[in-house]
Amino acid sequence: MKLVIYQTSDLHGYVYPTNYVKEQPLGILKIGSFIKKDELSYDKSLKIDCGDLVQGSAMTHYLSKHDMKTNPIIEGLENINYDAYVLGNHEFNYGLDYLNKSYSPISNKVINANIEGLQFETKPYKIFDLDGFKVGCIGFTTSFIPNWEQECNIKGLKFNNPVEMYAKYEKELKNQCDFIIVCYHGGFEKSLEDNTTPTEALTKENQGSELLEKFDSIDMVLSGHQHRSFITKINGVLCSQPLNNGQNFTKIVLDTETKEVEYELVEVKDLDVKIDENLQSIFENVESKLQVYLDQEIGEFEKDILVEDLFEARLKGHPFVNFLHEVHLDAGQADFSALSMFDSTIGFKKLVSIRDVLVNYPYPNTLKVLKVKGEKIKEAMEKSATYFVVENDEVGVNISFLEPKVQHYNYDTFGGMTYEVDLNREFGDRIVSMKKDNVDIDLEKYYTVVMNNYRATNTAIYPSYEGAETVGEINLDISEVIINYIQNKKKVNVIDESNYKIKY
Repeated sequence: MKLVIYQTSDLHGYVYPTNYVKEQPLGILKIGSFIKKDELSYDKSLKIDCGDLVQGSAMTHYLSKHDMKTNPIIEGLENINYDAYVLGNHEFNYGLDYLNKSYSPISNKVINANIEGLQFETKPYKIFDLDGFKVGCIGFTTSFIPNWEQECNIKGLKFNNPVEMYAKYEKELKNQCDFIIVCYHGGFEKSLEDNTTPTEALTKENQGSELLEKFDSIDMVLSGHQHRSFITKINGVLCSQPLNNGQNFTKIVLDTETKEVEYELVEVKDLDVKIDENLQSIFENVESKLQVYLDQEIGEFEKDILVEDLFEARLKGHPFVNFLHEVHLDAGQADFSALSMFDSTIGFKKLVSIRDVLVNYPYPNTLKVLKVKGEKIKEAMEKSATYFVVENDEVGVNISFLEPKVQHYNYDTFGGMTYEVDLNREFGDRIVSMKKDNVDIDLEKYYTVVMNNYRATNTAIYPSYEGAETVGEINLDISEVIINYIQNKKKVNVIDESNYKIKY
């Protein structure tokens, strides 16, 4: 029997082949239309989504702000006849009510072996009997979620260690299954080549490597979370992870008699497929409402502040970055601001709509204000300054921000001050000037710093914020804070000059 397995992960609510500014080769419509036709060529099929499904796009933002009986994104995957779902860490971003409304209707398909306390019933694993060949799929979600997520969004939930929970269920799976698949919204913390060399801090955010080290019963790992795009064998075990936003997806063909396997990541840009009309019809109503919502103009700038080159903007500063700092400082009423630019950043034209804000800031982060000692602020700035390296008199990005996972979002700039960075100096000694109102910042004094909740809580990346007192919170999505700021100003002044200089 030829069994085809399709895996998606980190779709982030991307349905149509667009980011709502320009057409892009991605999304559920193209993937689903392909799968519905392609699966007819095989004896049996399994379709599995590994999480971060219902958050992260303009459509999911709209859905989270408007009452819905059911989530059309879930309806879409049900139209494709998905067999199993894993929850991702971003599933919790919009709160438990949104999570429950989205997944309760398909709770019998949610495989969840390590989250306790959900308001809908799930099973740790499902066993699919395919003409006598039994495939066991066990589901895990990264247990690192409490380090990022706002407490109100995970109230009453407990996130257990996936490795410990696999040990709990391993015997049951081995006794009942011919083939075991770990479906994991998490990634690999060690090299894909040898599974022994750490490629990141071993925080337990990603435990794919540890699972393979400790258990020899696993036949396949379908992973996600890191947005890395790979499919390969690690010590004989097939492991895959698609890119984010539905840019590609996993296709595996297993011969259940010989156990021979063929596998690939299917690139959506290479698909020549007609969109399935039944699938598309599920989204037409919300899409039309979304377009009206996105086109609402909220204000204007003195001139365009478009970001043409993200690297140059990070290196030399940009009016758009200055604007974001102004928004942060206004909302948090803090001494300083710390923020990063996302890879989706394109800046603003003179006239700004809701669409423009959501494209530039698609995540439902909120703002926190921390009380931080001057020396700890400098430590954070030194950490950020490791983003750049100089080789052959040219500035580039430190490979640690590129591999194994691209992490441009972990480079912060700082507002409310002027500062200078010298890239010719060693890591940890690059900040040569820090001033507020032309006066040196006192390293012994405490200041307030406004930043997003992810940066404030994920102290594995910026340990200088660990233990800092939270003295303020703005419980609105930052995208809404930006919208409100522009609406209140009506016409926003543009600050051209950067508040920082980087020497090299």
